Amino acid sequence: MASVKGKLLLDNQPVVNGILHTTNSSNQVVTGRDGSFRLNVDQSLLSDIKINVFSLDQATVSGKHLTKVMSKELQAASAAVSVYYPIRVTRVEDFPADTSKVQVHGQIIPAKGDVVSYFQVDKYRMGGVIKDADGKPVEHAVVWFDRDLGEGFGKSTPTDREGRYSIYYWPEDEETNLSVTLGTKRYTLPKGKVFKMPENTSVEIDITLPRTGTVLVDTPPALVSVTSAGAMYTGVLVGLNVPNNIPYSVSIPDKYGSFILTVSKKVWEQKPTLFETTASKFVEGRLYGGDTLPPNYIEAVEEDPKNIKPLM
Repeated sequence: MASVKGKLLLDNQPVVNGILHTTNSSNQVVTGRDGSFRLNVDQSLLSDIKINVFSLDQATVSGKHLTKVMSKELQAASAAVSVYYPIRVTRVEDFPADTSKVQVHGQIIPAKGDVVSYFQVDKYRMGGVIKDADGKPVEHAVVWFDRDLGEGFGKSTPTDREGRYSIYYWPEDEETNLSVTLGTKRYTLPKGKVFKMPENTSVEIDITLPRTGTVLVDTPPALVSVTSAGAMYTGVLVGLNVPNNIPYSVSIPDKYGSFILTVSKKVWEQKPTLFETTASKFVEGRLYGGDTLPPNYIEAVEEDPKNIKPLM
């Protein structure tokens, strides 16, 4: 956590007992005798925090309550605090395959002791199809898995009209209880049987519910399990703050925070700012630090810091 200080002033005079509101909190901040206020921000959460005047009902300037004109002027004012990791540009060189473009070599600079979670595998996907004994898709079924005593608990999305479900999880090399609920019914594996999740991969598990009873048949074709490609990636990425019609590509930061941004030389000469975002995306293949992402793959959301001026 870090403390951010500021003052609410009108014609350079402190506004006392003004109430401020920030977009990252529901708490209200009251200005002191010198117009000062303090915010606490989490340095690990990338964001543009906007500060607005919420109320001036009890506010005073030089011991006097504000006039309507003064209140209107203040309530139109706002400020912002950007929380991000500084970015240093280490060098810029022509792109070998196209000299109209440049490769911008940059590095994310964390504070001493900070650990930055760069874009990497966060979870794997378990999905598949639930069918009834006649082979028809089952809607509204939920797949559950857990270890004994409820550890590693998880449940899928309810199946859709096609019987499909999914859940994102981090697999561990342990035996898992697998079950399916449909309404008030709970289908389980035969007594003493467990399912062993494969490590470091996504998996497709298709299940056919029994015609009678609640015990799942744990052999094909009633239960079919195969590994599948892809994983959920989550972490910090850097993008270029330009209109959507301007193409560029950027690589995933490596463990040192280093990345390469490729863009038109003319665009870079206009000194565009950068943005940082914590992205979560399901990727069909495998990605590693240093891999180049497709053009315009990264999108900033509203609260992301978008006006980062790189250190040269």
